[in-house]
Amino acid sequence: MRIAFVYIDPSYRVMGPFHVGIASLIAYLKRGGHECQFFHLMGDVAEEEYIDFLEKNRPDVVAFSVMTNAFPHVAPLALLTKRHSDALTICGGVHATLSPEEVIAVEGIDVVCRGEGEEPLFDLCQGLEEGKDFSNIPNLWVKRGAGGGESEKGEEIHKNPLRPLIADLDALPFLDREVFPYKDSFDLQFMKRGAFMASRGCPYNCAYCCSPAIKQLYGGDMYIRFRSVESIVEEVEMVVRNFPQVEYNVFHDDLLPMKKEWFADFTGEYRRRIKLPFEMNCHPNLMDREIAQMAKSAGCSLMRFGLESGNDHIRRKVLDRPVSTERIINAFACCDEAGIQTLSYDMIGLPFETRTQILDTIKLNGRVRPKVMHVSIFYPYPGTKSYEICKREGFVTDKHIDTYYEDSVLQQESVSAEQLRALRRRFEFFVRLYSWRYRLPGFLGKIAEKIIDIGILAATSRRVLSALGGRAGQKGESDGAGTCYTLGEGEVRVWGEE
Repeated sequence: MRIAFVYIDPSYRVMGPFHVGIASLIAYLKRGGHECQFFHLMGDVAEEEYIDFLEKNRPDVVAFSVMTNAFPHVAPLALLTKRHSDALTICGGVHATLSPEEVIAVEGIDVVCRGEGEEPLFDLCQGLEEGKDFSNIPNLWVKRGAGGGESEKGEEIHKNPLRPLIADLDALPFLDREVFPYKDSFDLQFMKRGAFMASRGCPYNCAYCCSPAIKQLYGGDMYIRFRSVESIVEEVEMVVRNFPQVEYNVFHDDLLPMKKEWFADFTGEYRRRIKLPFEMNCHPNLMDREIAQMAKSAGCSLMRFGLESGNDHIRRKVLDRPVSTERIINAFACCDEAGIQTLSYDMIGLPFETRTQILDTIKLNGRVRPKVMHVSIFYPYPGTKSYEICKREGFVTDKHIDTYYEDSVLQQESVSAEQLRALRRRFEFFVRLYSWRYRLPGFLGKIAEKIIDIGILAATSRRVLSALGGRAGQKGESDGAGTCYTLGEGEVRVWGEE
């Protein structure tokens, strides 16, 4: 069977990032003897380009993968697929898992895949190849007639239950880096990095994240799984050998040191066999001096933390992140002490958030001084607790955005979309102001902080922004604050050396 994977990623224009999930699906199907193709839809792709892809490759199955914010792009592509090919269409990913009713209702979509896709997609391709009824495959929702059989009791859709999660991640093949052209990806061409994943799952239940909802679907059984240390290190060795352009590696796991014993074994093997630095994610509650020293000894050059909000009330009561401000400060300090640079993930425009609470996030960044800051505007994912809160409070609008950097899809009295754009645009500059304040002694520091507070709140008031005609925070403008490498509207922001 010929399976064409279509990854919709309009936030990138020139070269797209390497997608671990799709690369795993491709590798699994290739191992089973199926032929895979790949179309990376970035920015605004002309219809003719996609039609040419379909007519040239003649796929039997077209598999769409899309994030929630880019989901509106699926409908026109599905219709084009049906008009210009005989392919069966399937849509998978987190959005399809948590909002299957919305996805299966799209004209031109035949099948929805919920949960992990390797096994159900393989079963689907086998069923098609052998001419068998595939309407009862676990994890799949199949429209009547698409699977070769009739639905029971006249139902229009076969809604099959989930199968168990894949327990042994070592049984999966290494990620495909050929059909999914790793050599041409943003990761290798722009960032010069190897991209990997050693685990699946996260133990935390943050309100804005899809993880708690997916855990609930599976009942929490075996949700967190790790590959063996040998498996992941062997894959890193292979990639470094095959792609000599790689200058460092990044592990996209939600939290690499979830299992301390595994992490100790991993850092030991990585140090012994891989002579390149790496980056990883960690939760502030998991970070201590021992973890920091393990990571540093193996070559960790950048530790990524979800700071999210600097306001304790927002963090605990709105985001369900039970981590104190002091714990966050200590986590960054452990890395500073070990000589590891840090990155903070920050969100603004959160439910109920005011500009003063956004200043708390800016101030906390000023205190911990990360090397890199990733600042996004909050987006409520359907199926999450945050989405339900926003829906209940009437914050959700029908506004569509392609990225998390340009605008807010919420409408709140506490802060306007225009104010969020202005605050995000100058976020790094404001952090530098507060960082300077924290170097001043006691009373002088407090006075400086008050002056900065008043200045920022005045500069981002609705009246001032209205008077400026919306120029503050306009798309594409440069703030000129330090060395900053940027693709599109802010995917990568790196501080220069001071």
